[in-house]
Amino acid sequence: MSRFHSLPVLALGLLAAAPAARAHAILDVSGSVVSVVPRLGVRVAVTNRGDRPAAPLEVTGELFGERREARLADGVPPGGEGAVYLDFDPAEARSGLHALTLLLEHPVEGPPDGAGSPPVASQRAWLLLAIGGPSPGPAVRLTAEALVLDVKGDLAVRLESADGERHRVRLRAHTARGLRAEGGGVEVAVPAKGTSPAALPLVRTGAPRGSRHAVLLVADSLDGPLARAAVLVAPVEVAADPSLLPRLRAPLLVLGLALLAVALGVEARRAFCQRSDPLT
Repeated sequence: MSRFHSLPVLALGLLAAAPAARAHAILDVSGSVVSVVPRLGVRVAVTNRGDRPAAPLEVTGELFGERREARLADGVPPGGEGAVYLDFDPAEARSGLHALTLLLEHPVEGPPDGAGSPPVASQRAWLLLAIGGPSPGPAVRLTAEALVLDVKGDLAVRLESADGERHRVRLRAHTARGLRAEGGGVEVAVPAKGTSPAALPLVRTGAPRGSRHAVLLVADSLDGPLARAAVLVAPVEVAADPSLLPRLRAPLLVLGLALLAVALGVEARRAFCQRSDPLT
C-alpha cells in the first residue's frame, strides 16, 4: 500500500508574480504506484482548476537520485486532467517513506524576459510514497522563516525530532524557475529534544521583483533501517524594486520633459522679443 500527498501548486513559482485578477492555470497533483518491479512506476495525474490551459506541460520527477522527464504535448485544459508515467530504479532504495519531487512547467502569455525567452510558469509539487510496507512517518518536523530575497540569501530552517529520538538527515531545497538552491543540501544532526538550525543558500536567477514563491524543503533520514522523509513548503519573497519611487519614474520623466519644453519656449520667446525691440 502506498500513500500520497501532493502540493496544491496554486500560484507557485513564476505564477506567484501574476496579478490576482489575471486568468491562469491552477494545477493540482495526485499519483499512484502502477508497478514495483523491475522498476518503480508512478502515474502522476495533473488536474487544472484554472481557466487557462497549461500546454504543453513538462513534468520532471526526482526520486532515488534519478531524474525522469515526461511531456504532455496537448497539455491540460481548464477543468481537465492529464497524466504522465515516471519510472525509477528502486534497487538501492530503503523501505519507508520517500519524497518524489516534481517540477511542472508550461508557457504562459506575456512579453519575453530580459534574455528574450518566452515566459514560463514553473511550479514545484511532490508525492510521498510509502514503499515496502507501512511507514512510521517522517523522522523530523520542519519549520522555516519567511525569506525576503534580493540577490542571494540564506533560508533559515529549524528541525525537530518527530518521535523523541535522535536523527541524522540531509536537508535540501528544491526551487522552481527564477530561483536556485546552491549546493546539494546540508546534513543535520537533530537531537532527541530541542531543535537544530540549518541554513540553505538561495540565489535569485530571474524571478521578478516583488514576486512570491514557494520553495520545497525535503529532509531525508540517513539513519535507521527505514526511510522517513519530511516535506515543508517555505515562503520566499523577492525584494521589491530598491528605488524609492519606482512607480513615479515615467510620470516624472514626462513632467521633466514638459518643463524643459516650457523653459525652451520661454527662452526662445525672450530672444525673439529682444531682436524685435532694439531699445531692449
